[in-house]
Order: sequence, then structure tokens, then C-alpha cells
Amino acid sequence: MTRIIFASLAIVSLAGCQASTGGETVRQSMSAPWLSIVDKTLVSGESRVVVKSDGTVVGTGIRGTWEERDGRYCRTLTEPARFAGTECQVVTLNGNQVSFDNQMGRVSTWTVQ
Repeated sequence: MTRIIFASLAIVSLAGCQASTGGETVRQSMSAPWLSIVDKTLVSGESRVVVKSDGTVVGTGIRGTWEERDGRYCRTLTEPARFAGTECQVVTLNGNQVSFDNQMGRVSTWTVQ
């Protein structure tokens, strides 16, 4: 009986640390509310990007991987070549607008759909 109670408590505790997005489960922390954009389409002009729950970034001319580190969005891009490599960015979510700031002068803002 004690094992059943302990197992139930563990499941309830874990459920509080995760959010469901389109059938996939993504770890979400209170320090990174921007994680709500995962598996949603981001649009800027003619460009569309999805930061997927499987850790990939795909979109119009964009390919790579991503992870959350200390509340920041860290991506490693392979395309486009001019942005290739790893960079951690501060993300600001304001309504349906999300901004990625590399803190070296480049900020890109996208509409979340």
C-alpha cells in the first residue's frame, strides 16, 4: 500500500513540471514562460519557423536544434550559413509577439500563431 501511495505522489509531482503541447510533453519551468511557443508557428514577414518539442528548429531556410538553458533559448543552427553555430538568447514573450535578443545588438521579433 505504501508503494502505491508513493508512486501516486511521484506521478502527481512530475505532472506539475511538464506541459502538454500537441501530444508531446515538454519540460517547462516557471523561469521560462516563453516555452509556451514550443510547437507553434512563428511568423516574421515571409518566414515561418517552428521550435519543436523534439528539440529541432525547422522553417523557411532555417534548420537546427535548440534547448532551454537557465531560462534562455540556446539554438545551434546549420542553416542559414550566416547564423550557423550556437547562440543563447534572451526571449521576451508579450502577447502573441516573441522577441529573441542575442544581447549583442540583434533582436528578432516574431508573431506566434
